[in-house]
Amino acid sequence: MQKLTADIGIIAAGPAGLCAAVAAAEKGASVVVFEKAANAGGTANMGMGPLGLESRQQKEHMIGITKEDAWRTFMNYVHWHSDARLMREYYWKSGDTIDWLEDMGVNFFGPMRYSPDSEQTWHVVQPDDGSRPGGRAAASMTKVIYNRAVELGVEFHFGTPVKKILGDKNGVHGLYAVETATGEEYELESKAVIVCTGGFGANPEMVRQYAGFQTGTDMFPLCGPDVVGEGIRMAWEVGAKHGRMEMEGIDGQFLPMQTYHFMDLFTQCNLVVNKSGYRICDESVMQNTAIAFKITDYQQDKIVWHILDDKLVKYYRKHGLDIASEVRHFDPTENFEESIADAAENYPKYCCIADSPEELAEKMGVDVQNFLETLEEYNDTCDANFDDYFCKPRKYLKAYRGKKWYALAKTCGAYGSLGGIKTNWKLQVITDEYKPIPGFYGAGTDINETYDGTYMFYLPGNTMGFAVNTGRMAGERAADYVFDQE
Repeated sequence: MQKLTADIGIIAAGPAGLCAAVAAAEKGASVVVFEKAANAGGTANMGMGPLGLESRQQKEHMIGITKEDAWRTFMNYVHWHSDARLMREYYWKSGDTIDWLEDMGVNFFGPMRYSPDSEQTWHVVQPDDGSRPGGRAAASMTKVIYNRAVELGVEFHFGTPVKKILGDKNGVHGLYAVETATGEEYELESKAVIVCTGGFGANPEMVRQYAGFQTGTDMFPLCGPDVVGEGIRMAWEVGAKHGRMEMEGIDGQFLPMQTYHFMDLFTQCNLVVNKSGYRICDESVMQNTAIAFKITDYQQDKIVWHILDDKLVKYYRKHGLDIASEVRHFDPTENFEESIADAAENYPKYCCIADSPEELAEKMGVDVQNFLETLEEYNDTCDANFDDYFCKPRKYLKAYRGKKWYALAKTCGAYGSLGGIKTNWKLQVITDEYKPIPGFYGAGTDINETYDGTYMFYLPGNTMGFAVNTGRMAGERAADYVFDQE
């Protein structure tokens, strides 16, 4: 067994762990990081960028949202069912953290929106190759942070998962880890520990037990396969209080998104019905995928059907999308007919093509008469150019009178999990008695219980922003704790 010593031990090298490592090392602490994957970045390598408020970039673009306005908006959104002081610390830190990352060498494409009704808080990372940002753009950011950590002398052990946090509720003093490939054991003696393992979203049993969803049936998480909750369980073993646990909900796909790009066409504010054949909302709100998740979660079997006809496809092909994405750069009408035919053949339960609305309803398995009445009512609404039922904006009212009919089923999805380890606003892990465990800190998704059930897409970049900022703050506070002991 290799015996190591350091001021601070960090579990996992995702965005929270990397920022914690750099922040602690910049304060002069010695840091050792154990990561079970072969490289750094974690789930952030699948993302696009963090939230920032009053950053240099926002000021240069004359974006006026303030920390105070954003914080108040957020707290009202979650009905104050969140740690208001922690959110205050995070939001007040966030703009400076964007500047910190820029000074480190991270390039941002610019502050962007997620949807038309969101604020420009999402600092999307510019990919290394200079291309327009899209999925996985933030991998360029994690590479820069990792290189900075190495420059500062942080010691990394990849392919080496932590198996146990050493200590108890009276204090932690190190980590035990085992290298997967060789079986080499490591025992780290440290004065502080920071846990940043990214949650439990890829653990079906924990998702079922703590969030109430069946993975692969009514929940389709997008998180990486290694995010299985071991950091949470190890924290519980040394006395950490259980935090609120939920999924970071978005609309879920039965079909593989990377194969069928036409799915973006179905969410262009088109008609949506439930399994009874009834319309359920102003469909334009479903551009916010967190809201789409909540709407879907409320429906029978957590399924909704999005409806198209060939006339609408022709309209979008000629005029473009009603709501285009700033980060997805493909045309969903391209090869639509061939692609959806392939999907209907391979996924007939979730993708349907018909020559009439009656046939479509039968293939969807919804009540035919209800669906026909809903369709007639919706067409009358479009013809009147006024939605007296759900107040849908007039510019999105388009009647259905095509010859070919299409339907796509959606369910609940998630970017991953949220929460599991309870901390106070200082990011100290606490016991059931709300007492801090000396030397024990948490950051990122493992401690993120801020949303109260619905992700805050009106202020996009929140989850990655929470990870990088709480990581940075935890690193600073752990370093202060270490030096206060001397």
